[in-house]
Amino acid sequence: MKICIERSDRMGDMILTLPVIQGIKEQNPQAIIHVITSQKNSKICMQYNLIDKIFEKSKLSSSFNSLTKSISAEKYDYYYSFSPGWFSLGLGFFSKSKFKSSLILKSRYNSNVFSKFGQIIFSKLFYSKSLIIDRFKSLQENKNIHQTNMMMDVVSKSGVTISRKTQTKFTFNNAFTLNKNKPLCVIHLSSKWINDYYSEDNFNDLLKLLNKKNISTYLTTDETTKNKFSKIFETFDMVREPGNIQKNKKNILICDNFDFANWTSLINHADYVITPESGCTHIASLTTCKLAVIYDADNSPNSIRQEYAPWDKEYLALETNDKELNKKLINFI
Repeated sequence: MKICIERSDRMGDMILTLPVIQGIKEQNPQAIIHVITSQKNSKICMQYNLIDKIFEKSKLSSSFNSLTKSISAEKYDYYYSFSPGWFSLGLGFFSKSKFKSSLILKSRYNSNVFSKFGQIIFSKLFYSKSLIIDRFKSLQENKNIHQTNMMMDVVSKSGVTISRKTQTKFTFNNAFTLNKNKPLCVIHLSSKWINDYYSEDNFNDLLKLLNKKNISTYLTTDETTKNKFSKIFETFDMVREPGNIQKNKKNILICDNFDFANWTSLINHADYVITPESGCTHIASLTTCKLAVIYDADNSPNSIRQEYAPWDKEYLALETNDKELNKKLINFI
């Protein structure tokens, strides 16, 4: 049995797809599974030994034609369109797979009969099976709309057996070692921290409280960080290479612009990870750390949690409008 899974979107979505791949393999050990990824996703897939082959979606305009030729030559038995949008659906149309299945998610914010109308019609015409989820209605009815669960439903409805209570067996290849003499907390400095409820000054207050604890606190960055945390960058030392962490004796360090391998290795070493809901959430879910996730109070936090909660990982869920946010994070450590 040869399977192609299209998941060329965000890192967190790919990580939530890993239990689906593992669930298929547990029930079908001889299955060959190929995955179509984004450039970010491929970094996760390359470390996951249950994926037999990776096709990476390029940003070039020729990417679609190139991928079409590659996957049609594979002669898949099953093609699963899990990423939202026309790219995934169109690729499946030209894949020459014997059985094509799609997952189409209607709006979680309002009830709209025309939501994804074109994609639904296309899928019904050209796909063997389509699972169409009205997320707004499902949330009102308290149905399970977790991403992993919905993808498992698609696989099951296609006739492929799958284990549903599987735990993702994933181990990061650490790019460096870290000699810890006290607990390590990683906080991801995303712009999502700063909003109408929580300011950079509030965040600085959190760091002052953490500095009183017997822990090391490392702040990781992304492309949005410096736009929101100018005071933090003025206050704390910054390192750009893991080797410089051990040389600096400060309790709080900014680990700026670490590449993927070093960033994930740092998270893998952490005893605690605190992050707004993001790709960092799901990276941390693959490790043994204690995890705290902060959700945007203005962006349907309950529905986001239900759909994108870390798979099979206990974690502390908080919201940006919580007036005791800092206190709860200090108690979490």
